[in-house]
Amino acid sequence: MSRERSTLVGTPVVVAPGKIFLIGEYAVLEGGPAVLAAVSRRAVAQYVPGLEPMSEVVAEAVKRAKGELGETASALPAGSVLVNTDDFRQGDVKIGLGSSAATAVAAVGAVFESAGISVAQSRERIFAIALAAHRAAQGAEGSGADVAAATHGGFIKVESPSSSVTSVVESLVPPPELHLVVFWTGEAASTTTMIDGVREFAKKDRAAYRQHIENLGDIAGRFVAEFRAGNANGAVEAAGRYGKRLAAFGAAASVPIVTPAFTRAAGVAKEIGGIAKPSGAGGGDIGIGMFTAPGAALLFARALPKPLIALDIDVDVSGVRRRVPGEEHSGNSGMFHV
Repeated sequence: MSRERSTLVGTPVVVAPGKIFLIGEYAVLEGGPAVLAAVSRRAVAQYVPGLEPMSEVVAEAVKRAKGELGETASALPAGSVLVNTDDFRQGDVKIGLGSSAATAVAAVGAVFESAGISVAQSRERIFAIALAAHRAAQGAEGSGADVAAATHGGFIKVESPSSSVTSVVESLVPPPELHLVVFWTGEAASTTTMIDGVREFAKKDRAAYRQHIENLGDIAGRFVAEFRAGNANGAVEAAGRYGKRLAAFGAAASVPIVTPAFTRAAGVAKEIGGIAKPSGAGGGDIGIGMFTAPGAALLFARALPKPLIALDIDVDVSGVRRRVPGEEHSGNSGMFHV
């Protein structure tokens, strides 16, 4: 499929967005809060009769969606869901914007729509099914934050009280003076490898691990409070503190969460009155800059030293949905700059 998403005639086409973390990486794995935004890089899915599953994530999503719908899904011909994730690539490299979570959500949505069940009226069901499918395919629990962003869209706060409890999701309205830049370090990173390294640290020194996680959770909580209050300055300051704590956490765990590329980006951001930090597990890949003036955000995007580049991304305000001809392909929030 091309970037224009040529799709088959017949069954409905469903799209689900990717995500970025503003705050809460690692803390959310231990019950702390995280704030994410759904972004305008999307998985595109369509149920295809006779198709075999293209991945374990799709197989789990289709199986569980059909199981949830029961007799309603029995009228569907045997088949699976075709998912296009070209949006999650920068050149030939897949970038860390949550493609597997978006795939799970879009695949479940495609089964629902093909069975005559509206995605728009089934978000909670879709979230629960996609989260279970995503966890089963990856062989891990996870916070479900990326699945929540793909399902609900916009800005959300996510908390997971425990791995056995479905994440609690709350929609948030961002401060009007907050301006964001999403950037790529020019290299891919393995989330699984990063998290495995942190888990190993937890086994070796549980007390130190808990202290770092509590510090991260406290700062994330402050960010949420400032974000809710519409205080862009307070949110940016808290995010800067979080980035520094991530660096200390990574150093203690001997895991390169904050790489030299992120350190360079943070230095550029500081010079023009903002902050920059990893968005996600770190180790490379995706970062986010936060500013309280649009001019500063634009300057940061243009001043990033190579190989860092600002990505053309905006907020996806709608989350998973059935695609209609001629729909707008950008959230047009005005918060993201490139």
